[in-house]
Amino acid sequence: MRKVPENNSYKKEIEEIVKLCEKAIPEYGEKASFFNAGASEEEMKQWEENNQIRIPESYKEWLRFSADCQIRQNLAGFYFPRFSEIVPSDLVIIGWLIGDGELLCFSKENGNFIRWFEGEVNDEFENFGDMLKEIIRMLKEESKISKEAEDLFMKFMKNAEEREKHSEE
Repeated sequence: MRKVPENNSYKKEIEEIVKLCEKAIPEYGEKASFFNAGASEEEMKQWEENNQIRIPESYKEWLRFSADCQIRQNLAGFYFPRFSEIVPSDLVIIGWLIGDGELLCFSKENGNFIRWFEGEVNDEFENFGDMLKEIIRMLKEESKISKEAEDLFMKFMKNAEEREKHSEE
């Protein structure tokens, strides 16, 4: 797994997430979690200039570690900021949670972090560190169902989404 920069203010939280992901390898497999290279200061600055939007400093701390990751299969993923019409224009998408369509965003206006699900704000955090603490909490939770049952459920949900897409066409 990737090394956390020494001066990263979320070093402790990131290292705990990485450790919990490594601990989950026997149950979820080696490809269940990945942390690709971080973004450079120049990449973040260029994105901000091109979009006239400031990336919250607390998210930049994560981006310095990894600009694209997946945490324990379908638990969470974070990536470089993106835009989409599926969220209000004030929100910038930075990831997903639980693999059920919930998106993680930041507000262009106040820099708060938003959990956006089915057209509504599910939760709001003032800094990305609070989101990392939530991920740690979820990683520590004991699964109530087996890995096989979870995989079957996720396959069922994906098939249901596909059926829904086709019925709308």
